[in-house]
Amino acid sequence: MKDDIYSAICREALESRQRDLGAFVDNGMAGMSSRLEKTLLRLPSGWFLLGLGPYNAGLVKMDYDEVLLGREVPEYIGVGMPVTGFRVSSPDAFLNTEVSRLHAKVIRQMAGDAPHYSLVDMRSTCGTYLNGDAIPVPDDLDGASEADCARTLRSGDFFSLGPSAVNLFLFFQK
Repeated sequence: MKDDIYSAICREALESRQRDLGAFVDNGMAGMSSRLEKTLLRLPSGWFLLGLGPYNAGLVKMDYDEVLLGREVPEYIGVGMPVTGFRVSSPDAFLNTEVSRLHAKVIRQMAGDAPHYSLVDMRSTCGTYLNGDAIPVPDDLDGASEADCARTLRSGDFFSLGPSAVNLFLFFQK
């Protein structure tokens, strides 16, 4: 019974955050801080990953083949590297249990001139949730590869590391 209540609370938290962001979109960014609005309006065209929580605030332009997400990934791997990282800070024990050291990754694949992006859980302890739904975890013993478990990302998709949506991300194209 506790798990059902916990799941309901987590889903409501995610839906509440999505409603708040939806209000930004519906109202033409009215109510958004002027600093954030100026930043988003100045962005070049492209795909972006925006961290929306207190422990994962940040913005990454998706110019990489892979973006690693977790508590202990390097934030910047190197010049000319096809991989970068988005580190989720861990100021308290809550995050240490919900966000794994290497939790998930976003993969870019080119199909002609257009990139396609996928989200993969990296065998995390608490799971990765795309638009509120848990995505499958690769399992070598059961024959479920990363490619089998990858979920396509579309502009406007939300995903969270762990079920509480404290570490929520927005994937979007400008």
